[in-house]
Amino acid sequence: MRLPPLRCRICGRQRPEISGGFCVCGASVWEPIEHEPPPGVVVEALGGSRSLEPIDFGCLLSEALGGVVPGRKVAVGGEPGAGKSTLCAELAAKMAEKLGGLAYWLDAEQDRALVDALFARTKSPTRHVRRIGQQPEDPSKPSISWREAIAGVPPSAAVAVIDSVQAWTNDSQREQGELLRAVRAMTPTVLVISHFTKQGRFAGSRRVRYDVDATIAIDRAAIRLEKSRWTPTPRMTPRS
Repeated sequence: MRLPPLRCRICGRQRPEISGGFCVCGASVWEPIEHEPPPGVVVEALGGSRSLEPIDFGCLLSEALGGVVPGRKVAVGGEPGAGKSTLCAELAAKMAEKLGGLAYWLDAEQDRALVDALFARTKSPTRHVRRIGQQPEDPSKPSISWREAIAGVPPSAAVAVIDSVQAWTNDSQREQGELLRAVRAMTPTVLVISHFTKQGRFAGSRRVRYDVDATIAIDRAAIRLEKSRWTPTPRMTPRS
């Protein structure tokens, strides 16, 4: 390991590599020269960072994840009809109730009545749930973009659900990458619902898997935790 350069504590001159121990000013007290990172680069200590302690929210998706760490991002994938949206609705309602915040459903797949029915399937309360729809119920009003939808979610929200990443981006992989980068910057927990390919993989951009903290694959028999930054994987949870 190369030793850091030294400077004279009295006059500030840098110590030459070959030196008899005395500075030209006559002093012999040296101190290390601190490395200055370039502008915009922040060097941080690890102590005092947010805990990765998961919270159990008492529902199937929470169990499959080994609990949820508030503020983390989860990709939830599966074939059509596997129950992705229903399980996300149950977890979102539980999180809103337990954390005392609101759950925001960013909907580009269904409509207000159908989203309400998702919560009814698991008898989940909706008093703390808010929907932001891509298509307004008033046909005279224009549809909104995923950027506008995300901007409608306050930092104080308990959780946001994006249904789905493909529908909000019209299957554009470039747009999906930008959406997921925006999701990373959000303060609340975010559940990102994704379609699956015929090969049983997350459809679209690879960022759907890489830019989140956990990935869940849902089928009719079980829930498979494929990646997690707080729970050992792989982890399989059967559906009763």
